Amino acid sequence: MLKKTSLALAIATATMLAACGGGGGGGPDNGGGNGNGGSTEVSGPLDTVQNAVSDTVISPLATAAAGTPLQGVLLCADAAVNRNILDIADAFGNGLQNPGTLSAVTPEEAQAAVAALVANLSGLLNSLAGAAGCSGAAGGGSLVPETNPLAGTPLAALGSALLPALSAAQQQLLGASGSSPLSATQLASILAQLSNAFADGLDALPDEVTSAPVVGGLLATVDNALTQLKTISLLGASGASATQIASAFQALVQGVLSDLLTQVLPVADLQNAAGGGASSDLLTTLRDAVASLTAGLAGNPTGGLPSNPLGGSAFAPLSDLVEQFVSLLPNFLGQAGSGSSPLDLANGPIRNLISSLLAPLTGGTGGCLLSFLGLCRST
Repeated sequence: MLKKTSLALAIATATMLAACGGGGGGGPDNGGGNGNGGSTEVSGPLDTVQNAVSDTVISPLATAAAGTPLQGVLLCADAAVNRNILDIADAFGNGLQNPGTLSAVTPEEAQAAVAALVANLSGLLNSLAGAAGCSGAAGGGSLVPETNPLAGTPLAALGSALLPALSAAQQQLLGASGSSPLSATQLASILAQLSNAFADGLDALPDEVTSAPVVGGLLATVDNALTQLKTISLLGASGASATQIASAFQALVQGVLSDLLTQVLPVADLQNAAGGGASSDLLTTLRDAVASLTAGLAGNPTGGLPSNPLGGSAFAPLSDLVEQFVSLLPNFLGQAGSGSSPLDLANGPIRNLISSLLAPLTGGTGGCLLSFLGLCRST
């Protein structure tokens, strides 16, 4: 288990990773930095599912989007949500091994992951503006952009709301040291600031952003994950019972995994587009599978998940859908203009791809490309 006793070291490490292209581990090499999420900062009960989600869903999507601004947004999803936020959750899971010391041990263990989260949320703002990879504004010891990279775009309100919270969080993290590590109250304060600011920014975004496939789903995923993280950190700071914290831990993990598998991978968009023509409800199937996978965490949060957590039969359609989606994604993205933003790509080529996957096949064969999943719209 990795513990960081010096927040100055954690910030310096996160700064270096953001500047140089991120931690080791999985994820495509895009030449523009892959955030700080490729490696695990905190070892814990969620490690196997973090790796499975990255390898099965996020990395194939990011690889298929190589050379486009969408790749950086997908890398940020893996880095900030699947790695950093679930690493912080792991710190709570580990703390529940000895609940009496959780409020002292968990914040210290989570420090590096919190620092990386600040870097990768900064990187998310940059990637939404079209920057390659998922890198914060490293330089001069700062991970946070000095000005809003989304100014003048439909996403400007998100940057305006989030930047002050990121700057404040960075200062709080830098204020901690080996002799005075992050406290439970400081951890809760940082995560609450980030969650509240992100929610405020998201609420102010126009429908063209929030309804956009992949991009809108990713923003909703980050928002939901930060909200759950705020809840568990406030419980930890207030001395809540182990039962309450374990329940919040289970809810956080279930929500994050469900969103990553159905919002970042646009299953919800596909299901909604298929409408009444679909003969199966893949969205509900996957959400139910995640609920079943994580159901035991409230009662046994330190027990860990299976070595192949997405290997159950209910997850079987997942790899088939990813394979079909990513096989066509490069061609559709390649039809966009060179100046397209991630939002342009979501509302243009990705919407067209979703429509193509559900459109009736020509030549009298019937069905659609996703007929094997029961996802065809009515003719």
